[in-house]
Amino acid sequence: MQKPDIRPQEIYLDNNATTAVLSCAAEAVQHTMQQCFGNPSSSHSTGIKAKVELENTRQLARQLIGAGSGDIVFTSGATEGIQSSIFSALLHARLSGKTGPAFSLLYGATEHKAVPQSLEHWNHVLQLGATIKAIPVDQHGLLDFEFIRAELPTSLLICTMAANNETGVKQDLTALQQLIRAVSPQVLWMVDCVQALGKMPLQLEQMTIDYAPFSGHKLYAPKGIGFLYVRKGSPYQPLLAGGGQESGLRSGTENLPGIAALQAIFQQLKLKEGSVFQSEQQLWTYRDQLLSALRQVFPDLVLNSDKPYIVPTTINFSVPGFASKDIMDLFDAAGIRVSSGSACSSKIPTSFVLNAMGLPLWRSQGAIRLSFGPAMTVDECQRACQAILALKTVVNSCCLVLSDASSTELQPVTGLVQLKQEDLCSYLLVSADTSEVIIIDAVLPLASRIAQLVQGHQFKVRAILDTHLHKDHPSARPELVTLLADLMVPVHTNVLGWPLNETRLPMGAYQLETLATPGHSPEAVTILVKQQQQQKFAFVGDFILPGGTGRLDLAGGDSQEFRRSLRTLSQQLAPQTLLLSSHDYAQRFFTRWDLMLQEQPALQQVLHTEDTPELWLSELQRQTDWLQQQSGHFCGVVEVCASDATAVIDKHQIAALIQQHPHLQIWDVREPHEQAAGALSVYLPDLVCKEVPLSALVQQVADQQTATPQPLLLVCRSGNRSLLAAKVLNRAGFELVFNLKGGVALLA
Repeated sequence: MQKPDIRPQEIYLDNNATTAVLSCAAEAVQHTMQQCFGNPSSSHSTGIKAKVELENTRQLARQLIGAGSGDIVFTSGATEGIQSSIFSALLHARLSGKTGPAFSLLYGATEHKAVPQSLEHWNHVLQLGATIKAIPVDQHGLLDFEFIRAELPTSLLICTMAANNETGVKQDLTALQQLIRAVSPQVLWMVDCVQALGKMPLQLEQMTIDYAPFSGHKLYAPKGIGFLYVRKGSPYQPLLAGGGQESGLRSGTENLPGIAALQAIFQQLKLKEGSVFQSEQQLWTYRDQLLSALRQVFPDLVLNSDKPYIVPTTINFSVPGFASKDIMDLFDAAGIRVSSGSACSSKIPTSFVLNAMGLPLWRSQGAIRLSFGPAMTVDECQRACQAILALKTVVNSCCLVLSDASSTELQPVTGLVQLKQEDLCSYLLVSADTSEVIIIDAVLPLASRIAQLVQGHQFKVRAILDTHLHKDHPSARPELVTLLADLMVPVHTNVLGWPLNETRLPMGAYQLETLATPGHSPEAVTILVKQQQQQKFAFVGDFILPGGTGRLDLAGGDSQEFRRSLRTLSQQLAPQTLLLSSHDYAQRFFTRWDLMLQEQPALQQVLHTEDTPELWLSELQRQTDWLQQQSGHFCGVVEVCASDATAVIDKHQIAALIQQHPHLQIWDVREPHEQAAGALSVYLPDLVCKEVPLSALVQQVADQQTATPQPLLLVCRSGNRSLLAAKVLNRAGFELVFNLKGGVALLA
């Protein structure tokens, strides 16, 4: 008997990115590809039929947006429409002799990146030399009218949006038009209408908008089709020439299947009864229901945009203490597809839209965009709400959110937990036997998460320690002392949190002691940790960094002290002790003394000479320069190219791999909240999968160092974190480590 499929059903809530193709649109595509496949430019009967379908779609588009006598040009999508509009406007300005920095090109600060990048491109290509200026927005995302009023007299083009793709914020086009035409009747105006169709009324004939691009795949049509409205009399220069299609406005054989899909969607939009598209009132009802479900899971949720400034189909929110990746991974594991709505910069993932609105950085870094389409059904909304509500148990059991629900079964936490925020590392050492915890090198961005984990499990806080006085970021120790006061025994400590007059700090099976290691900074210490009398860890702060020997570029650094401390530490370390730093620029998680000696031959010279060799000083400076460069190159977990992997397999090779390695272990390296939301065993039902979160990887390495490592297959959500873990394990001596290509995403 075939086993039932118990994998979570996909709940797609990222419709602002793209949409599924409606059944009626897919049927129209199929019909056009097989039955009405003629070239609209052909003069025979098959071509004439195709031409009729094309023009019928154009007429429907004209009616839906109130185009009047304006032109409707079919394009490949919004990006082409934006390019064509900006190219036409800037070429017109150049031919009119309006060049140089005295003239400006305006765009809303929250516009899709396609707009400012197109402005930069064509301003450069056409050698216009105009000054490109972003129009500021307020905290609601609304454009600054006074800025526009001041800049319009010298502006050649102004670009705005009807509705924002990240926040759903809609601009008052009528008020904008009154302002624009009162100050500058002749300035050209482009409005990005991609997120507007089907969500807000449009009557462009009654407006003085010159260009309005639309995209099909944002409204249930296939990708690769869109259209552009051009106001009658507005300058237009074809971006594509050679063939004369679209009345000479856009050459190239038209995408008739895509146009047929648009026609099917336009027909649904025109229906007054029986349409798949919902009324605005119904869409607001859906939003309220989804938002209610979200707030039951995340009681502290904060909306980044709200009524009356938005269209109903977008919910943009942040949750204190959560990075956007944490929520996305949680939702994805449960089969719920949402988006961060932001691009990842070279280091910190933030939303430029929310930054422009002046919202706090934590909201920008933690922003989640949940977007549904105007054709959502009542059943789809109910299923989405149920899937979201099911996460309440998960976030409570993993202590991501504190709850009074005492019946919730907590996910066990024991041993060493390594938490990361960008290149910063914080550690929790948990004694499950005594329900105690020691927190080491806590950083402010992780303070809330650490406090909730400790409070949720009601761990007694044995100590909150720092390895040094952090100069490049504040320690979270003062804040945690306040947050966890009820779980701490008051005790006098030194500046690093170590109890006064104590040389050792016992906690269950663990024994901690400090070793002064100045050099990086005068007060710096290394915290040595024994477990059952065996040295397991050494918390070295910034004194030693994975991939380098430590930073001497900060105030207080001393190379001579550094050398002496390094020699002292080397005499205290056991061969397999894992060295744990407060920074991990190279995403290596830990290092060992033997690995350092292998990677840095100059270390041997330092340990056996009285004077610090010039070669070593030079090597320290090289490492410092490299580490400073790396600090701007990583975004959360480092992105690793598949080509870097030496042992990547796909899902079809798993059976053969097990046959070749009968003792193969499968490790799920996703975090506990992901594992709880969607167990790997659901996708690999006949295999035994061990849960080894990336945050517990160091503890797992420490536990297995005395045994011969077995062959491993690592799995994560996408194959990225598991590949990173494979590299970490390879460096630690695990020889047979395989990574599952595409992770759970390709198993689903």
